[in-house]
Amino acid sequence: MSKIASLGWFVKRESDLLEQQEVVEGMNDWVVNMRQVKVASKTRKNILTIDNFAVRPGELVAVLGPNGAGKSTLLRTINLLQPYSGEMQLFGRDVNQVNKTRLRRRSSLVFQETLLLNDTVFNNVARVLQFRGVPEPQIKHRVHTALATFGCEHLANRPARSLSGGEGKRVCIACGLVGDSELLLLDEPSASLDVAIRPQIIEQIRQWAESRGAAVILVSHNFTDILNFAERAIALSDGGIIQDDKLETLIRRPANQQIARLVGMDNIIPCQIKRSSRGFWVQLANSMEFLYPGELNSPITACCLSGDAFYIDDITSAISSCSEMITVEGRVERILRGIGTYTIRVKVGEQTLTAKLPRNHVPENIHHHGEIKLAFNPRDMHFV
Repeated sequence: MSKIASLGWFVKRESDLLEQQEVVEGMNDWVVNMRQVKVASKTRKNILTIDNFAVRPGELVAVLGPNGAGKSTLLRTINLLQPYSGEMQLFGRDVNQVNKTRLRRRSSLVFQETLLLNDTVFNNVARVLQFRGVPEPQIKHRVHTALATFGCEHLANRPARSLSGGEGKRVCIACGLVGDSELLLLDEPSASLDVAIRPQIIEQIRQWAESRGAAVILVSHNFTDILNFAERAIALSDGGIIQDDKLETLIRRPANQQIARLVGMDNIIPCQIKRSSRGFWVQLANSMEFLYPGELNSPITACCLSGDAFYIDDITSAISSCSEMITVEGRVERILRGIGTYTIRVKVGEQTLTAKLPRNHVPENIHHHGEIKLAFNPRDMHFV
């Protein structure tokens, strides 16, 4: 072996060892750890302002927020594609003290847009592995496995530019997952997909992540995606994190009305709170008033109540005997009959309430324009 060839082998070997060392050192740390990270431009100073955000290995995190909240910018910043100020660690390493290309290759970003090379589908997916130095004998098997997982193996020899929107999106997801990255960043992965296959694709991504212990940060406007995928969710607004919580907590106890609307809270009812010697009186927009059995912190402008917190109060139920329950009377505006669940919209004064009830709990005499009594426990209310 010549001296030049020998030196080249030594440099590559040393580089490989350093990369393996980085993987081991970062293995037990946060996958992502951001502190005081800011992204700004000449026209807007607060595109992104993250005081503190961290993700553990294997964690599945959803990102919610209205258009322009900074969701896509957050993913691009984590993928080191967006200039920023502040401190960020990836895989336990300070991004300013290590090779950024190596760090980026330990993660994958699936963009909201369908971004594919003017080549065959197979070559688009294979290029991801070639960039990562995967031996050629392994590439063919891994590419076909990734394509088959997302139902597009039959497209392998097709030109990528000839694909439909849904086909292109599935190929992009295959490109993102074929590298077996430790961190997967997904920007609207179900966009362009047929409604019938969205749950299947999201579930396959979840299974892929769990089988590899990979962390995933998922941005989606489709709340069904989030319900079927995430364990934790963060809500962004104007570039900042408004709430970071377990998904169930964020759904049932949103931090403000904006988040309540984002998560599809069934009932957001304007209200006023009055304090008395007996406690807190809650007055709803329909002039109904009741004593709340707990502490409340002002200012409060609305109460949130999930549709499944309601019961039907009739002579066959035991609701009336429960002293804590609040009963409201109204007129049925609409009955939506679903599989196992009925959604009933009820006009109470000037307010329309939405109740979601098990089908076997809805009496046969409930009908459109008919009178109905609904009951709920005030402890199920959340005030914002």
